[in-house]
Amino acid sequence: MVVNLQLGFIIALLFSIIIAIFAILNNEVVTINYLFGEAPVSLVIVILASAFLGALVVGIFSLVGRVKYGFKFRDLEGKLRKMEEELNRMKKKEEELLDQLSHLEDQLYGEEEYTESEFIDPLKEEEE
Repeated sequence: MVVNLQLGFIIALLFSIIIAIFAILNNEVVTINYLFGEAPVSLVIVILASAFLGALVVGIFSLVGRVKYGFKFRDLEGKLRKMEEELNRMKKKEEELLDQLSHLEDQLYGEEEYTESEFIDPLKEEEE
């Protein structure tokens, strides 16, 4: 993650340097036409302002995406927590049922040890 951030920062820095060099090399005055009129402006300012506004728009869209995925992540963490709690409840219930089964087997067959072949198999009785 840190490497991705560093790589992104280096690429953005290189891109900014290229834009700055390009802007300095094109320092003529140009006329900007807008809705209410026109104004003479240095091309350096136009290039740098355009680059800044583009970066700002990309940053806003990126921020919106990160916030969206942050909410999704938080929601999924909550669902995971609930599923883990449910799993723990089910494991506890399984232990209780196994203990209950063991207790019932002890009551049914007594406290003596029996081999598996001595237990009554209800499925075998149905087949006969």
